[in-house]
Amino acid sequence: MDTLITPERIDLPPGAVLKLLGNWQDYQKLLLQFGDRTVPRIKYRPGEILLIAPLPEHGKKVSLLA
Repeated sequence: MDTLITPERIDLPPGAVLKLLGNWQDYQKLLLQFGDRTVPRIKYRPGEILLIAPLPEHGKKVSLLA
């Protein structure tokens, strides 16, 4: 699977981590844009935003807990 990034959609291959420069306000905007989507997972560290596509075996464990 290739990486696809558009204003409406982000598709990352399983196990991929995309690091973007950004601040807390950028992170909050991304959270609002993606809503309740669980993939990619979005994490904030000071100065950067991480978009994380979990491996398939990690996604299965989360769905079992829900």
